[in-house]
Amino acid sequence: MTTQNLTDGMIEHDFFRCALDEAHSRGRITVGRKTATVQVQDTSIDGFTVLISKKEAGKLKVGQSWILEHDGTRFEVNAQWFFNAPDGTVQVGLRRLRDLTPPPKLQCASLWGRLGGGVSQSATSAAGFGGFVMVLFCAMALPGLGEQLGTAARIQGAVRWLFFEASSVFTS
Repeated sequence: MTTQNLTDGMIEHDFFRCALDEAHSRGRITVGRKTATVQVQDTSIDGFTVLISKKEAGKLKVGQSWILEHDGTRFEVNAQWFFNAPDGTVQVGLRRLRDLTPPPKLQCASLWGRLGGGVSQSATSAAGFGGFVMVLFCAMALPGLGEQLGTAARIQGAVRWLFFEASSVFTS
């Protein structure tokens, strides 16, 4: 439903209000340490309309920051208007100030993310670089390429030394 202003015979649309069904209308307003249960009636681009019992309305203090938690979202809001309904409830118009809903966690879409259960981008890059260095190291130790470069004997000697040292540490 849109609200309309009549100006010189022309209809001017201010904003669009969206009514909420019962399943999505439960919310909570926090003011300092006090919380009040509310029913969110409708929402618009700039705010909300909520229903609250008179008892719960007594917990709310105007002039303080209010936090509205509703349907998995969290907003800092400011009270714009109050209306005491004949049935004993209070209708409150709230204006959105800030969205405090935490952003969703991003998952790595690589093969490492699917296998490892969410490896960060920097860990994936480090593992890729380490693998590249190991392949290059092994290629330089091969008898054909390593002998032409003069690195095969040195790398093979270093590997033998590491193996000897590691075996002596574990055997003693």
